[in-house]
Formats: sequence, structure tokens, C-alpha cells
Amino acid sequence: MRSNTVAFSGRELGRREFPSFFVFESLYRPNQSIPRHSHQQTYISIVLRGSYTEECGPTSWDCETGQTILHVAGECHSDRFHKNGGQILNLELLPPILTRLNECDSARAIDSRTLCKSSHAMQLGLRIHKEISGFDPCSPLAIEGLTLELVAEVVRHRKTRLSPNGCEWLTKVTEILHDKFQQPITLSELAAAASVHPVHLARSFRKRYLCSVGDYLRKLRIEAACHALLNSDAPMVEIALRCGFSDQSHLCRTIKQYTGMSPRHFRRARFPKLS
Repeated sequence: MRSNTVAFSGRELGRREFPSFFVFESLYRPNQSIPRHSHQQTYISIVLRGSYTEECGPTSWDCETGQTILHVAGECHSDRFHKNGGQILNLELLPPILTRLNECDSARAIDSRTLCKSSHAMQLGLRIHKEISGFDPCSPLAIEGLTLELVAEVVRHRKTRLSPNGCEWLTKVTEILHDKFQQPITLSELAAAASVHPVHLARSFRKRYLCSVGDYLRKLRIEAACHALLNSDAPMVEIALRCGFSDQSHLCRTIKQYTGMSPRHFRRARFPKLS
């Protein structure tokens, strides 16, 4: 099938235009399919609700609520939304912001699409959505700052993922964190599993991931909790314990600090109905 350069599909819910980027929100029907196509501009998508499968060349990704996807200009892909449809916030990056990336020697980090499973990127996307929804005279400044921070987070995530592993023990530590983030785990236990000194582990981890081991672990727990809140009706106390929080109060404090909303309001955030 031949690909075409097309406008964004879906029902557009709102759009804001800025000198270096556009922000718009789109709603997609259950099981909606979008044939193979491409876009003229590089853009970032944040999945606010629902999920879909995206195929690009030989690769296929399942994009879920809370994930961030970087698409580069001219990339050909197709999308198939799942039974609950989807709601996506898109940020189309214009030449001025791409020029700034060139100037700071980061353009090489956006030369191909990236699936970013970052709790910080998700947080920034939610904050942009909140500013768009409650637009006021200060919103343009807030949205511009949040967008620049989101671009930086995606670029850092991609550069970290593409950087040479260098040391297998650090990769092993990361795998342990992903496998056991729900459980209590100490720096000494991780160091012992990797056969390195805890101080060396802490320094090496921060250098590679630009955050501490504790921050990384907290992000994994927040990602899991937000996904559960948006995609299940499980009681909050169950989600708290399942995602590694000490209790429901701990979950509530963390989600409030992270999203600006209580878990209850975060879960009940009103999105337009899919049609």
C-alpha cells in the first residue's frame, strides 16, 4: 500500500498554536484503523486514554495509556485502535524548536521514532492537558515551558536507551528494578546482586539514567499506579499495595504531588465519550 502525507486523523477536540509548536487533542473510535501514512512535521504523542497498535516498517508497538511516542517527519506508519478507542494529545514540533535541538547537538537523538515509557513524560503530558483544558492568560507561558521540558525528557530517554550498555551489571540492576519494583529493595541488595560497591552503583546509575536509583524506582511505581487507576476499577488500597506503596495514604500523597489531582479525581477525570 502506498503511503500518503496526511493531516492527523480522529476527531479534533481542541487546538492551540504557538510560534514553535502546535498542541491538539484527538479522539479515536473503538477499533478505528488508520491506513499507512506519514506526516510532514516531527511530533510527540501522549496517550491520555485507551490503546492502539502502531506498525512502522517491520516493527509493531502496542501504545498504552500514559506512554509517549516520538514520530519523525516523513515516517510511514499505520494505527489500529483497540476496543476502547483512544484519546491522544499531540505536540507538532515546528522548525524553530528543531533548530534549537540542532544547536545543542541533540538532533541525533530524534532521528527515528521512540516509544518513551517515562513517568515524568506522562506527568508533563497531563499538565499540558490540564493547561489546555483550563486555558487562561498564563497558560501559553506554562504550556511552552512544559513542552520544552517534555521534548528534553524524550531526547534524554532516547539517548540513554541508545547509549552503549558498557557494563552488563548495570543492565542487570535495571532489570531487577523493573521485575521487583513492587517489593522493598535496598541499594545494598542491588549492589550485592551486581557484585559492586553501593557507592559505585549509585554513581554509575545516576550517570547513565540521570536520576538516583530511588527516583527511578519511584517512577516505576507511579507509572504502574497511574496505569491501574486509568485502566481498572480496582480499589485504591489494592493498587497501592500492588504497586509498591506502603498504604493508600502513601499512594494518594504521591499521585497528588505527581499529577496535581487526588487518585479519585485522576481516575474520574472527565473525557469526552467516544462515538
